[in-house]
Amino acid sequence: MSCCGSRRKAHKAWMVSRPVRVRYLGEGSTQVVGNVSGKPYSFTTEAREMEVDAHDAEGLLQTQSFIVANTTI
Repeated sequence: MSCCGSRRKAHKAWMVSRPVRVRYLGEGSTQVVGNVSGKPYSFTTEAREMEVDAHDAEGLLQTQSFIVANTTI
């Protein structure tokens, strides 16, 4: 019997996270690259909100050009 299977599952669960909806606060448009996933994200005046990888969201939020978007209307 192996104990590594449950550890592997836990590690994969950490790697697959739910996206976080963020809002760009800056003027104009910007393109950023997620510091963990390497995914490109493009924000424009027409599309200020976007779901980003949760691991990338932490870095974006630290720039103070982004906030967590309000998901309730």
